[in-house]
Amino acid sequence: MKNILQIILIFLFSLTVISCSSSSSSTTDTTTGNDTTTDTTARVWEQEAYVKASNNGASDGFSYSVALDGGTLAVAAYGEDSNQTTITNDNSTASSNNSNADSGAVYVYKRTGTTWAQEAYIKASNNGVVDRFGYEVALDGDTLVVGASDEDSNQTTITNDNSTASSNNSNTDSGAAYVYSFK
Repeated sequence: MKNILQIILIFLFSLTVISCSSSSSSTTDTTTGNDTTTDTTARVWEQEAYVKASNNGASDGFSYSVALDGGTLAVAAYGEDSNQTTITNDNSTASSNNSNADSGAVYVYKRTGTTWAQEAYIKASNNGVVDRFGYEVALDGDTLVVGASDEDSNQTTITNDNSTASSNNSNTDSGAAYVYSFK
């Protein structure tokens, strides 16, 4: 199922968030005095939001991989091209420097009520050309995992702190997984 969804999203390059709503009416039975609720219409799907990258660019692949957990949405753009190597933790900015082709990025959005807003713009600390950071994303509570299928570093160990990952690009397309936590 996920593969079918990803194929569809490749062609869309945008994400539409949809919600379901229904209406009902309440009446009081005059003989018993009990309130009864009757569903007067069927539930229907309604568009809740249309989400686009704040630094939208051609061939970014925005929404190639998405993950939703409660009111948090992670949207990957594995073809995004900026050279940024940090996380931007606000809803206002994302790098527009397109010097690292297909390096990739992940955008995190939060829902308040029915309003979605960008919460973070995440780039790999060892961002490189054609790393495809965001090829896959998974979200579980406050933990986000981002796959970079074509990351090239020669590192063979796990880095368990905020230090940077290896920038030695001698192992072509070896790949990497990055784990982030919301604190």
